[in-house]
Amino acid sequence: MSSIRGLKTMKILDGAEAFSFSGGENVCLLIHGLTGTPSEMRFLGERLHEAGYSVNAPLLPGHGTIIEDLNQKTWHDWLGAASTELISLKQNYRRVYVAGISMGGLLTLSLLAMFGDKIQSGAVLSTPMRFKGWKAKYLLPVVARSPLPHLIKNVPKSTPDVKDTKEDTHVCYEKDSIPAACSILELIRLVRKRSFLSKIERPLIILQSRFDPVVPLNSAHHIYKKISSQDKDMVILEESYHTITVDKEKVMVADKIIEFFGKH
Repeated sequence: MSSIRGLKTMKILDGAEAFSFSGGENVCLLIHGLTGTPSEMRFLGERLHEAGYSVNAPLLPGHGTIIEDLNQKTWHDWLGAASTELISLKQNYRRVYVAGISMGGLLTLSLLAMFGDKIQSGAVLSTPMRFKGWKAKYLLPVVARSPLPHLIKNVPKSTPDVKDTKEDTHVCYEKDSIPAACSILELIRLVRKRSFLSKIERPLIILQSRFDPVVPLNSAHHIYKKISSQDKDMVILEESYHTITVDKEKVMVADKIIEFFGKH
């Protein structure tokens, strides 16, 4: 269940593999971010397993191989893969919890809106309703409407993912994919609408760093305000950047999610 079809012919980068832990009758589906891999969810997965949960962290299409593979994928591929994993897990476990970071958070919100009856509760981490920084905020939407994504497909990353580089253990591409980023913009436009977020009624915890260089803090407030969940919580971090699952406050992140899931 932890592998995604379509990657069999491509070599997976060391450390980028999907992982799963067998535990109790309740399972947590962990969804990584754009250009990332399940490695960024491993610490959280280990902590959830220690708390008694089974864990499943798939490698999404186009990730963990070569960036040219990612250039060919869109949000439809990532959401389709995540949906398949969710439905499969629901057939084999009593309760399913979902947690996703960044793009994985957008997919988590999508799953909650589409398959809320199959999910016990969710957690979204560093999840964009818009981007921070002039390049992503103003230039990327212009690029998305131009032929440039077909001409310039990859660019070096311009912002750090983590504040504590000594603790950074996650495996990811060293460049950003312009076509994939443009596709994420499409998904954001869909998810951030009130008509979409209002479909989410399951319990949800939102975690966001105040100093995330990629996602502005008001993204977390937007999600919190627009969802229909009666049981919801928001945690603001002060010592992390974007990939909060491997940064200075990763223990707090795991503790908050385990505590919230434990109530449901």
